[in-house]
Amino acid sequence: MLNFKGFDNLIEYYEFSKKVLSNNNIFFVGWVVRDILLNIRTNNFEDIDITLAWKPEVIYNTLDKSSWSIFKTDKFWTITIVDKEKNCQFEITPFREEGTYSDNRHPDELKWTNNLLLDSIRRDFTINCLYYAFVNAWFTFSLEFDFDEIDIDYEKALKILKNKGYLIIKTDTIPIVIVQNQELISKIVNNWKIDIDFLKNYIGWFDKIHLILDPQKWLNDLINQKLRAVWNPDNRIQEDALRIIRGIRFVSILNKYDWINLDFEWKTWLAMKKFYFLLRNIAKERVIQEMKKVFKNWNAFWFIGLMDELNILKFYFPALYRCKHNDQPTRYHPFDTYSHSLLTLYHLQNISSDYLVRFWMLYHDVWKPDQYYWASIKKDEESSQQLYKLPIVHPQIWSEYAKEDFSKLWFSKKEVEEISFYVLYHMFPWELINMGKNKRKNEIKKFISQYWVDKLLNLCDITIWDRLWQYNPLQHSNIEWVYKLKEEILEIYNEFGRITLKDLAVNWNDIVKLLWWAWPMVGKILNYLLEIVLENPDLNKKDILLEKAEEYLKSLNS
Repeated sequence: MLNFKGFDNLIEYYEFSKKVLSNNNIFFVGWVVRDILLNIRTNNFEDIDITLAWKPEVIYNTLDKSSWSIFKTDKFWTITIVDKEKNCQFEITPFREEGTYSDNRHPDELKWTNNLLLDSIRRDFTINCLYYAFVNAWFTFSLEFDFDEIDIDYEKALKILKNKGYLIIKTDTIPIVIVQNQELISKIVNNWKIDIDFLKNYIGWFDKIHLILDPQKWLNDLINQKLRAVWNPDNRIQEDALRIIRGIRFVSILNKYDWINLDFEWKTWLAMKKFYFLLRNIAKERVIQEMKKVFKNWNAFWFIGLMDELNILKFYFPALYRCKHNDQPTRYHPFDTYSHSLLTLYHLQNISSDYLVRFWMLYHDVWKPDQYYWASIKKDEESSQQLYKLPIVHPQIWSEYAKEDFSKLWFSKKEVEEISFYVLYHMFPWELINMGKNKRKNEIKKFISQYWVDKLLNLCDITIWDRLWQYNPLQHSNIEWVYKLKEEILEIYNEFGRITLKDLAVNWNDIVKLLWWAWPMVGKILNYLLEIVLENPDLNKKDILLEKAEEYLKSLNS
C-alpha cells in the first residue's frame, strides 16, 4: 500500500525552496507528501504547498522579486512562486490559526502562529495534514525498524508509532522518520525552527533523513482505509461546506487506484450528511472547480453516486435528479432513467477521458421525464402519434436542458456549447448507419470538415455505451454496427484527412474578383464548393472551382 521510494525526488524542490525563501525550516505539506506515499506521483511535481513559521510580511519581504514570478494574496496570506525552469508552482502559506466561519466558507479572522500543531488543527482532513522536511545533519545512526516493501508489517508499524511516537524506516538511500506524537512534534519544531539537536539526541544519530510529521495520525487512517475530518467533524463541515465536495472528490479520485479502497470515517460521513444543505451557501463556480477535477480524473461515477447519497444532486444537476424513479418501458430499459444514465457513465469513463463527454453522458436522457409525462396523458393511438410532433421529442429541445443546468453551474460558454453539441448529435451515428454507403461516406467527410474527427468518434463511443448498457437481454444492441462505423470513419479520415474552407483552391477574394456583383452570396458559394470538393477532392483546382461557382450562381438566378 505505502511507497517510500519517491522522497529522494523531492530533495531538489526542497533545496530550491530553501534558497528562494532564505529559510532552512520549511515544510512541504498536503498532497505532494500523500501522493508519494500512495505511489500516485513520485516525480515531476507541478505544484507544491509550503508552510513555515514566519509571518506573512517577513516571507514576502525576504523574497527576491526580481528573479521569480511572485503573486501575493493578502486576504489569505498566500504567496505563489512560479519556477518556469522546473515547471512548478510553489504556494506558500505561513502557520496560522483561523477564527469562526460565518459564511460557511471563509474564516472571519486569520491569526499567525509559530505552532505547527495549531496549524494542523485548522486543516480539513487528516489526509492533508502531512508535513515534510529534508534534514541534513551529517551524523550516523542505527535503524530501529526495517521492512520488506512488498509485504510491510503495518500492524507492527502502527504499534511502534503508538508506543514510541515515531518510526524510522530504512530505504535503499535516505531513511525516513515518521513522527506522530504531538508532544514530540512540538519539541522537534520548537518556536519557528526544526531543532536538529533535539532530533539527534532523542531519535538517534543520523546523516540525512526525510522527516514526515503526522500530528493528526493520517497514516493510521490510510492503513484503516478511512477519510477522516480533523478534530470535530461537525465543526469542520459547518465551518466550510465546500469540504463536503472536497471529501467526495478525494474518495472518488483516490479509489481509481487498485491498491486504494478508501471510505469515510463514520462520524465524518454523518457530518457531511447532516449539513449537506449548507452547500447552498457556496458559490457554484467554486463547487464546479472540484467537480471538474473528478471528471478529468476518471471516477465520475463514484462522485455522482456519493452526491446522490448526500442529497445534493438536486442542487447542481436538477434535470438529472428528476430522472430518479422515472421508469422506462422494460423492453428498452429495466432501470429508471437515472440508473441507466449512471451505468452508461460508469462504462464510458473507461474509454473516454474527455470530461465534457462524461458530463454529457449524465444528461443524454434528461428529457425523458417530460416525454413520458406526455405519453402518459395521450392514451389513444392518434394522440400517441401526435406526441412525436411535440418539440419535446426533438434534439434541439433536449440540448436546452443541458444548456440551462450547465450554464447555471458557471461552465464557460464554450463548454456549454460542446456539451449541448453532443446532446444535439447523439443520434447521428445511427443516422449514418441507416444511410447508403456513398451517402454515408459524404456525410462523414462533411461532419469531419465541420466538427473534426474526434467528436464523431466520441459520438460513436457514446452510442456504444448508451445501447450496450440498456442491460436488456431481450433487445439486440447492434453494437457491432457502431464498431464497424468507427472503422469506416477512421478509414475515410486516413484517406481524405480534414478538408475545410481554408483548404479550398479558391478563397473569398477569388470569388469576389470574378463575381463582384454577387459578393453577398460569397459565403454560400464557398460552402457549395466545399461540398463539391468533399465529394471529389480531385476537383479542388482553382479554374474548376471558379467555373463551378459561376454555374452555381446562374442556377440560383434562373
